[in-house]
Amino acid sequence: MDENVSKQVTCTLCQVRYEPVFEPAEDEAAYKVHCSSCVTGIQIARNDFVRVALKEVLKIEGEALALAVQTYLSNCPCGQPFSYDAGKRCLECLKKIRREIRGEEPHPGEFYYIWNLKKLKDMEGRLFEHILTRLDSEDMSMQQLIDSFESGQIDPGTYMEGLENLQIREARDVAVIKTWAILVGPEMAFRAAEEHALMEKYGTRILVSMAAGMEAAFGTNILTTLTREEKNLDGPLKKEIQTFIKKIAGGF
Repeated sequence: MDENVSKQVTCTLCQVRYEPVFEPAEDEAAYKVHCSSCVTGIQIARNDFVRVALKEVLKIEGEALALAVQTYLSNCPCGQPFSYDAGKRCLECLKKIRREIRGEEPHPGEFYYIWNLKKLKDMEGRLFEHILTRLDSEDMSMQQLIDSFESGQIDPGTYMEGLENLQIREARDVAVIKTWAILVGPEMAFRAAEEHALMEKYGTRILVSMAAGMEAAFGTNILTTLTREEKNLDGPLKKEIQTFIKKIAGGF
């Protein structure tokens, strides 16, 4: 991993100084990272679950997070790495190159995932350790929050604040679990989730989230994954997944 992100770069084509973009602007949901060789660019969403997991587990943000993201990206389909400085070419020069080649950014002919799972594999242990820590945490659950409000222990304002904090916290937990799941792989992830009682803390929705992660990482249809996993469940968990399957399959 590089030590820092250059704040100012001189374009090798036009000699203009420019500032590489390494995170979304405040009012934007994503930002673009370009190949260091060709003109291909990929969108990195602010709430991309792998990006969120890196931020949460490594406890980093800003430049440090940008470097982690760059480190774990797959190479461009052309074979070269993506980089924040786009190979020291400014955005204006990249636009000119696109116009000259008279084409849009090339798209790979086969399934392509922006994250390099082989590189990310070295994060598996830290992700799992984080998951176990969260499972052992004594943070207030949704039901406890509701009970506290209904019993008059907290006022509406405190309840709404607690609800927002709980939703943010759970979204981060889910991002870490989804990233861990795609590294463990579809053959083992759901068994491990059951073994460590993830459904008891997060409900069957965590299985849905994991299946969504598999779809993003491997192109495996979420419905196919859940249909397969439903056979390994029983009781209320099985019913909930069956209901969800019917819903996304157009059964309602």
